[in-house]
Amino acid sequence: MVWFKALKSFFFKKKFDFKSPSINLYDFHPQIRIFLMLNGIFFNNTDSKLRFFWPIITLGWSIVGISFELMFIYHGVTVADYSFATECFCYFLILGTVPLVLMSILFNRTKILIILELMNKDFLYVSSLGLKYRDIFLNGQLLIWQLCVLWFCFASYLIMMYFLSPISVLIYQSLFATQDENTVRPLLFPFWLPKDDPYKSPNYEIFLLMEVLIACLLIQTFCVLVYMIFHVLLHCFYMLSIIILDCEALFGGLDESVVKLDRYNVRRLEVQHILNNRVKRIVNWHVLIFQYIQSVSSVFGPVLVYQVSLSSVAICLAAYQVAHNLDEGKFNIIFVTLLTATCLQLWIPCYLGTLIRNKAFTVADAIWESGWNETPLSLLIRTDMMIIILRSHNPITIKFTALPNLELETFSSIMGTSYSYFNILRQYK
Repeated sequence: MVWFKALKSFFFKKKFDFKSPSINLYDFHPQIRIFLMLNGIFFNNTDSKLRFFWPIITLGWSIVGISFELMFIYHGVTVADYSFATECFCYFLILGTVPLVLMSILFNRTKILIILELMNKDFLYVSSLGLKYRDIFLNGQLLIWQLCVLWFCFASYLIMMYFLSPISVLIYQSLFATQDENTVRPLLFPFWLPKDDPYKSPNYEIFLLMEVLIACLLIQTFCVLVYMIFHVLLHCFYMLSIIILDCEALFGGLDESVVKLDRYNVRRLEVQHILNNRVKRIVNWHVLIFQYIQSVSSVFGPVLVYQVSLSSVAICLAAYQVAHNLDEGKFNIIFVTLLTATCLQLWIPCYLGTLIRNKAFTVADAIWESGWNETPLSLLIRTDMMIIILRSHNPITIKFTALPNLELETFSSIMGTSYSYFNILRQYK
C-alpha cells in the first residue's frame, strides 16, 4: 500500500528534519501562507493589488448568496413552507460569516503578520534550546499540523457530500429514469424564483455553477477561520508548557551558598544574573501569551461575536432539518454533517479557551512548586516570583465587546439554548 505509506508519512511529517537547529514556522506549517493568500495576505509582495482579487470575488458572491437566501426566507414564510424557510435561514446565517471573516483579515493584515512573525521567532528560539523544550514544542506543533489536516479533510468531506448528492441524482436521471417519470434536476441548495423556473435550462446550469462556487467559498472561509484560531491558541498552550518547564527548573544547577556572601560578591552577582535571566525569559514569554490572545481578540473578535451569538440558532435550524427529514422517513446525511460542523466550529474555540485558561493558572502552581521553600536562592527573586504568581491569576481568555468567555461552560449554555429553540420550532412545524 504505497499510497497509504505516503499519506502516513505526510500526516506524521516523517520526512521533516525535527533535529534541525533552525526550524521556522513557514517550513513546518506551509499551509498558513496558502490559507492567508486566499484571503488577501501575500508574503512576498505584501502590497500587491492582486491580493484583493480573490477576496473581492468571495465578498461579491457571498453578498449575492445572502440576498438570494433572504428572498427565499420571505417566500418560505409567505407560503408557510417552514422547512424551506428554516433551511434557507440556516444557510443565510452561515453565509453571513464570510464577509465578516474577510473584513477581519483584510483590515487586520498588519496584526496577523505580527502574530506570525512572533510565532516564527518562537520556532527559531525553541529549536535552538535543549531536547526537553524542543520535544514538547515540536510535538505540539506536529499535533497542530495533524489537526489542520483532519479539519481540512472534514471540510472537504462536507463539500463533497454537497457535490455528490446532485451528481448521483443526475446520474440516476440520465441512466435509469423513464421519460414519463416526473424528475427535477437537483441543486446543491434549495432555490426559488418569483416568475420563473430555476430548474429549467439555462437557469439550472447558471444557478448550479453559482451554488458550487458559493459552497467552495464557504468551506475556504471556515477552514481559514477555525484553523487560524486553533493554531494560535494551541501555539499559546505549548508556549505555556515551556514556561512551566522554566518555572520547574528555576533554581536548578545553582550554588545556594552564595546567598550568605556579600551582596556585591562576584559569585553572588553571577548567580543573581542567571536567576534574573531565567525570570526574564519566563516573564517575556508570559507577556507574549497575553499579546497573542489580545491580537486574536482584536482580529477575530467581531467574527467570534457573530459566531457565538448566532450558533444557537444555526444549530437549532440544522437539527430541525434533520428531524424533519426523519419524520418523512429520510436520513439527510448532508444536514447531519452540517450539524456536526456547526457544533464543531463552536466547540473548538470554547474547548481551547478552557484548555488555555486552566493551563495559564498552572503557571502560578509551577512557581509555587518550584522548590522556593527548599532553597535560600528564592530570597534573591522573591518579589519577581510574587508578581508572576499574581499575574498568572489573571485569566487568559479572548475578550471582545459582547463576547462571552470562550469556555466549555459557554458551549454547554449555547447547546441548551439551541435545544430550547428546537423544541419551540418543532411545536410549530
